[in-house]
Amino acid sequence: MEGKEINEIDTPKHYDNSKGSLYKIALERGWNPYLFDIVKRLERAEKKGCFKEDLKKSKDLIDLYEIEYNNFFKK
Repeated sequence: MEGKEINEIDTPKHYDNSKGSLYKIALERGWNPYLFDIVKRLERAEKKGCFKEDLKKSKDLIDLYEIEYNNFFKK
């Protein structure tokens, strides 16, 4: 991939990073994987055309995050 530009990569339309990358924002803000995945799913839900399915996945992920947080991260 060395030498390639972002606009040279064939990606789905919902991967549009013309206004900035969620990955960059997540790194800058120190988001954990759960938070990043939740925000990513919500951001892309309408763009992908699977709105209800992606909202359901987000809700499920939030529930999983809560369980994981309570069992492993909460001190």
